[in-house]
Amino acid sequence: MQKIIWLIFTLIISTVCYAKQPCSNKTSLRNYHFNLNAQSYKFTSYFCDEKESEVFIKPGILEVHGKNINKSLKKVIGIRGMVYINFFRWNNKPAFYYSNTASDDTEAYIPIIIKNNNLMVDCIYINQQLKNYLATSHSYCGEPQIVADGFDDDDGFENLFPDFYLDGVFYYIFFSKTNHYLSNKEFDVFIGKLDDISFYRRYSSINDYAFKYKVIMANKDKEYHFKESQIYQRMASRESAESFIGLDIIDSKGKITFYDKTALAKRLDKSTIKRNIKSYIQQEKVPLYDEPNDSHPTDMYLVKNDFVKILDVIWNKEKLKKSEYPDIWYKVSYKNKEQDEIVKWIEGVAFNSMWGTNATE
Repeated sequence: MQKIIWLIFTLIISTVCYAKQPCSNKTSLRNYHFNLNAQSYKFTSYFCDEKESEVFIKPGILEVHGKNINKSLKKVIGIRGMVYINFFRWNNKPAFYYSNTASDDTEAYIPIIIKNNNLMVDCIYINQQLKNYLATSHSYCGEPQIVADGFDDDDGFENLFPDFYLDGVFYYIFFSKTNHYLSNKEFDVFIGKLDDISFYRRYSSINDYAFKYKVIMANKDKEYHFKESQIYQRMASRESAESFIGLDIIDSKGKITFYDKTALAKRLDKSTIKRNIKSYIQQEKVPLYDEPNDSHPTDMYLVKNDFVKILDVIWNKEKLKKSEYPDIWYKVSYKNKEQDEIVKWIEGVAFNSMWGTNATE
């Protein structure tokens, strides 16, 4: 009888010990400490060589210990196919790091919140390297979601990604090498619009294209230059083409501040910089229109390498749902050889060497 009792006791102890040690062979073990909500927390992440998941090629475990919380989460971090998910310190905050190289290189940072003794996520900050070598930066904040075992079994992190209609603008930006006159000339690239505020990237030369730029916002009179290097275009929803609602700006200390249209307009109103948005024509021949549609053509046109000022932009975002090409029209100013100023409208195709001349039809 004593032997049976001892055997049962041994089995119970073994079970408890195994429960506390979900992985006997830990690799890439890392420890982090954070102060959240005036409480101290320890995060430990590691990969486990003992494969227990049909989803993850290399499963990992995330442990969280602190006041009123002791969790060991499986099937949350790890490697599955060309997707890599791990725990990360981002801007001095605990976060998940997501990387996907399956199509466009995508990386994302998902800050972790601890609320009601649960790990939760609600915002995602996404950087994408597109096929045209441009990098886009978008952010999205939705309803808080509890992170529990198996969170990523059914594409849990992908469910945080909204559909970005702005991608249609970024995908079709392509500036090819041009003549010597323009090779070191500063130029601007339209990247989005929030009501009457337009946003551009300013490149110092064609050699810096896709790598070094400043973010500029402008209305019809002024422009504002952002000094911060980390700027994300905040998206509102998956369904609406009017989904660009503001900017998330990260300062040098890692503090994230969201600026809606009102806050951005205040910055722009205080600016003393006169609007000077400009770029160069890339199509061989670009017709000029009296109105922002092809029903009002003129006999005039611009040619490749003509340099113009961009006075205004009209962007039909709804068309992005129906066509692969964004419907964008630019109001431009051009001085001819006699220095006469011509103000007309041109199609967005004018600033893209990869579009055909009938791309927006």
